[in-house]
Amino acid sequence: MNQKPKLTAFLTMICCTAAGCWLPGCTAFKVQKDSYNSSTQQTVSKIVSATSKKLSSSLSPAVSRKLADMTLEQKIGQMFFLAFRKNADGTDFWTYNQAAHSTVQAIQPGGFVLFGENIHTTAQVRALIRRMKDDCRISPFVAVDQEGGKVQRIRHTDLISATDIPSMWDVGKTGNTELARQVGSVLGSELSVFGFNMDFAPDCDVFSNPNNKVIGTRSFSSNPQQAAIFSVALSEGLRSTGMIPVCKHFPGHGDTEADTHEGYASVDKTLDELKKTELIPFEEQIKAGAEMIMVAHISLPKVNGDETPASLSPKIIQGLLREELGFHGVIITDSLGMGAIAKHFSPGEAAVRAVKAGADILMLPSDPAAAYNTVLAAVKSGEISESRVDESVARILSLKKKYGLDSEKPLGSESLLGSAEHRRIVSQIQ
Repeated sequence: MNQKPKLTAFLTMICCTAAGCWLPGCTAFKVQKDSYNSSTQQTVSKIVSATSKKLSSSLSPAVSRKLADMTLEQKIGQMFFLAFRKNADGTDFWTYNQAAHSTVQAIQPGGFVLFGENIHTTAQVRALIRRMKDDCRISPFVAVDQEGGKVQRIRHTDLISATDIPSMWDVGKTGNTELARQVGSVLGSELSVFGFNMDFAPDCDVFSNPNNKVIGTRSFSSNPQQAAIFSVALSEGLRSTGMIPVCKHFPGHGDTEADTHEGYASVDKTLDELKKTELIPFEEQIKAGAEMIMVAHISLPKVNGDETPASLSPKIIQGLLREELGFHGVIITDSLGMGAIAKHFSPGEAAVRAVKAGADILMLPSDPAAAYNTVLAAVKSGEISESRVDESVARILSLKKKYGLDSEKPLGSESLLGSAEHRRIVSQIQ
């Protein structure tokens, strides 16, 4: 009853601008290509099997029926997030076009990410999101990086009067967690004006390395406990508006000196050291009910045994995040188009390795069609079991149901953007 999507070489061409925000000049590094050996695979398979049984017993009847009715191709599509940042002529992607339509129709992605190149006017963003949603058989996540400070895709301009949110470092310095909760509600309510249902925030990183050029004031604090309680408060504020928070960048990007957008970045800490710093905010988020965690591409040689990026590591995703920390929600990778991945793995290899490692959602591979087809082939050949795919899709569908994505919600009023109340809240941040 469901038509199976067909991908062609045409999609490879039109998807090439969908992601890929890396810069040249990364430091070369080695990843053990056989790090996912038969012993590791057997261990992970046992974990996945046990997790699948627990998950299937807790699924709602509606989610179970939907999952059973989906084709393999549709299931795999749910595991991808896409973005369209530039048109073929290099101009910003403001208007949905035939190329994007063909890609979305074929892959049927679980979600989209919008960037600054997609933001022009309120009406334009609303129309773009509406067209994307209309092409999806299953209502998608629609996400954006709206943290505050230097990472705000939607800014106050002459055309969009959004509230300019100070950095989370400044929020943390207030010592007022209730204010952090209110800032989360400001972020969420203003994003609802456009039709977003997910924010890639809060940043749960601990700014533990003064030489870190990636996180800095995106973090709430250099104190792990402070970063934890403030990130949890911001998540609560986002949820209060119906916005899904995404905790990032597990297992902590605050102690790196290199940038994973460019290439290899490593943290030279043991697991015990991580537990005393970087992991504390994520542990608290999990206790507080975090639904989605983004895994970074940083390498942890003293934990992993090699320099495999965390996003491709069974030891980090299944072993640490799932088993040791007890996270049962959705795991999304950071962009697979970033240099730490794209310069060392083909799109298909990265996607397959991420799925094997335990990721539920593969964000922005540099070639979405190649990544999709490679994962599909891996499942058909038995390299990845369909039950492994079902496990991820069940989590994705359950989260969509929890937030009511299958029913149309009215957009927030434009009067929320830069409202007097929102300005009053942020004015308290010194």
